[in-house]
Amino acid sequence: MQQLAPEKREALSQCLYSLHSRIFSGVPYEAFRQYVVFSAAWRTWLYVRQTSAGEWVGYTALHAFRKTLQGKPVLIFRMEMGSLENYRGSDLTILHVLAKMIGASLRHWRWSAYIFASFVHPSSYALAARYCPIVWPNRNQPTPGAYERLLQALADDFQLAPVNPPSPRVRQVSWITRETTPLVWDPQRNPHVAYFLEANPGYGQGQGLLTVIRARLPDLLLIFVRFAYVRGRRLLRSR
Repeated sequence: MQQLAPEKREALSQCLYSLHSRIFSGVPYEAFRQYVVFSAAWRTWLYVRQTSAGEWVGYTALHAFRKTLQGKPVLIFRMEMGSLENYRGSDLTILHVLAKMIGASLRHWRWSAYIFASFVHPSSYALAARYCPIVWPNRNQPTPGAYERLLQALADDFQLAPVNPPSPRVRQVSWITRETTPLVWDPQRNPHVAYFLEANPGYGQGQGLLTVIRARLPDLLLIFVRFAYVRGRRLLRSR
């Protein structure tokens, strides 16, 4: 992404924002542009999903940040992703994203690595909790103090505004998912969804649940294998 000329990045921002606005509300163009395409990350990769007719129906942006926390170098991954409602949960873009994470982790193999998210929808959190081996917070056990401090430090570092009244694990993100059908992630059947709704009841107002996922090389390889297996079986059944 950083190799694109500024005028091409600007044109990409405008096209991508048109798609984004069909998926999310609450984010003005300038904030989206700076957040996704003109990110200050060390590396940014962008994937756009198209139909056979060339219509843009989804996107995924991956950012890798080099940070120093408590005097130690840390690699932080962040993502923004969205798909039109009829195209959710059926592509393999996440495997390309994980491959980029694995490559960056190999390059920084001495560094600690984490995926930092502020999830604004129960489906996103439930997906992470299902596939990732170490996710904080989670429904099964209290978040260790070191990870709690990491969550707050990263939220402050990325300038995520506290909600009002303040909640230590929830920040104002303002990305609100547009949905035309009721929530299909049943909290009675999916305990991760139930946990998210309890922890972040204001997600419909663009509030995000702070989440950190350990992203060591073995973790990323395991996530990759799990996604490849489940998504591969799903695609085969759909044919």
